[in-house]
Amino acid sequence: MTTTDVKQIAFTDAGFKSSVLDNTRHLGCRVLHSITDDVRIEPSHNGLTLTTHTETWRFVTELDASDKAYQAVCQGNQVSVKWLQDERIAHFQADKLTKINQNDLAVALACFIEQGYEHLDAMTLALAWLTQQALAGGAGWPEDRTWFPNTSFTNDHCLPQNGQFAPIRKELFTLYPVVDTVEWLALVLEQGVTTAQLRIKDPNDPDLKLKIQQAIALGQQYGAQVFINDYWQLAIGLGAYGVHLGQEDIEVADLTAIQQAGLRLGISTHGYFEIMRAFNLKPSYIALGHIFPTVTKDMPSQPQGLTRLGQYVALINGAYPTVAIGGINAERLPKVKATGVDSIALVTAITRADDPKLATQTLLKAVVDKGASDAVVCE
Repeated sequence: MTTTDVKQIAFTDAGFKSSVLDNTRHLGCRVLHSITDDVRIEPSHNGLTLTTHTETWRFVTELDASDKAYQAVCQGNQVSVKWLQDERIAHFQADKLTKINQNDLAVALACFIEQGYEHLDAMTLALAWLTQQALAGGAGWPEDRTWFPNTSFTNDHCLPQNGQFAPIRKELFTLYPVVDTVEWLALVLEQGVTTAQLRIKDPNDPDLKLKIQQAIALGQQYGAQVFINDYWQLAIGLGAYGVHLGQEDIEVADLTAIQQAGLRLGISTHGYFEIMRAFNLKPSYIALGHIFPTVTKDMPSQPQGLTRLGQYVALINGAYPTVAIGGINAERLPKVKATGVDSIALVTAITRADDPKLATQTLLKAVVDKGASDAVVCE
């Protein structure tokens, strides 16, 4: 690591100490005494304040509504985080720590913010990194899932004890087209696709129920795993194979009803916090995205990229099947596959192809072929 690789993080004198200062270099950061740098950690009237060029964190004794900054309360091995523009309170529990040191946490959090992680992911990583060091796991990038905290929002759904979603057939979890019509679904299944998703965006479509019925019938006809996006009530009532839900959807859907009906559940995630949150629900698979910029839907998060995708796959480590989604085309597919993800979701690479049938066949072969991870499958 050269000097130019190192992010400078400062803290004011004022008696500030931290047991992790010397280890921040492993994260590409250098913590030093200063009051002039863009990132600064300093005592405040209510505890501790972390200021970066993009945001302010206040480590406080109690969450309140008088401050527009991020707020964090450390109590034992738990941290509660609130950002007033969001209003939700996020919870982190680091089971392997006896007590979270506020100063250590501020330093670790600053390092991950400087790596470009948004606030909940940065907090998740900071706690994992501190746990790793407490367990003598070193100061490198945290990868072992047992070091990571449990994450949740207040009032998150809890499944009944020992409840979990039915598993998918992993050998069928390869190419995963996401299509918006029954006609497209029939086309990809005819080409040999064994897992697909019907994503109809208009909930007021007068033929919505009929289309879902037809999608379920197609899945049964071809012996395929067909997931219905969002419409979990209809999926239960019509006997679908499974449903796919986003992070906002799992807050309003009756997950217990879905699980008890025997449907499989796929959950979208966009980073470390949401991945660990998904673990609470024991889903059938976890979707990781969006990997590249996408034109199919507006995304509140930034593209994750291949490096982070590889880190997420390593973190999950086979606990649940994984699928990468978002902006993946034929050119990018080999590098996505090389991360070790189980399945690859595609949309426009098929629906906007000159020959959708041929494109589906070619893409399917590229995903299934064990020797094709370094080859460009088509132009």
